[in-house]
Amino acid sequence: MLLYVLSKKPVGGYFVLIAKLTDSDFYGGEPVYVDDQTGYNVRGVLLDLCGNTALMKIENSEFYKLPGGRIEITETPEQAFLREISEQTGYSAEMIGYLGWIEEHKAKRKVCTVSHCFAARITGEECNTEALESAQDRLGYKLEWVNFDKAMEMYENQADGKKEYHINFMLKRELLIMNKAKELLAAQ
Repeated sequence: MLLYVLSKKPVGGYFVLIAKLTDSDFYGGEPVYVDDQTGYNVRGVLLDLCGNTALMKIENSEFYKLPGGRIEITETPEQAFLREISEQTGYSAEMIGYLGWIEEHKAKRKVCTVSHCFAARITGEECNTEALESAQDRLGYKLEWVNFDKAMEMYENQADGKKEYHINFMLKRELLIMNKAKELLAAQ
C-alpha cells in the first residue's frame, strides 16, 4: 500500500493519495496496477448531530459500507458526495473536509476504481424518508447510525481475513477512510 502527499492544495489542506489497493494486499505476490477501465466514485463518513456514523448495511450480509457512489459527468466530487448522501440517507449535509483518494486496482476484474473520500455532517434532524426508502429498495442497503468508535472496531474486525473478492477491497477501503476521518476530526 502506497501513501503520498502531493503538492497541490485544495481548500483547507493537501490532496492526498490514501492508498493504492491491489490484489497483493489480500492474496500476496507482486502488486498489479490497472491503467484502463477506471471508474470515479465518492465515499466517506457522514456524522449525525451526536457524532454517530452512517453505515449502509448490505442486504443479506454481515457487512456495511459507507455512503457513496458514482460521480456524474457534470459534478465535482464534492457535489457528488453531497448528492449521494441525500439519495442514500435522506439527509442534507455539509462538508467537514476532503480526506484524499483511494485507488482500487482489481486485476482479477481488470478495473481500477478511484474513490474521492470525504467527511461530512448532517445539517438537521429532518430526514427525507421517501428518498431513504427508495434508496434502500433500489440499492439493497439499510441505513444504520453507529457510534464512530464502534464503527471503526467493526471495520477493523472484519478487514482481517479473506472474504469475497470485492468485499476484501470494500472493507479495507472503508477502514482506511474511517482512519483518515478520525485524524481529521481529532485535528479540529
